[in-house]
Amino acid sequence: MKQSSAQKAPSHTAIIARNGGPAAIGRLIGIDPNTTKAWKRLDSIPAAHWQSLANAGAASLDELAAAAARTPKQGAAV
Repeated sequence: MKQSSAQKAPSHTAIIARNGGPAAIGRLIGIDPNTTKAWKRLDSIPAAHWQSLANAGAASLDELAAAAARTPKQGAAV
């Protein structure tokens, strides 16, 4: 069975980790590290911050969108 591009995409947690972790992401885009720690814990980066991450070179918009598509939403049946 072939995997979709969303399934191959790194998770938001992986994107955070490869950029040095929550504190580093927070410094990179000017967000409180406690907020970015929550993003990692929830495996979810709010779309409102995607452009800042893309501008900083942390991830592409396509990559962030694909990661969001592969992450089950809270309360969703899995």
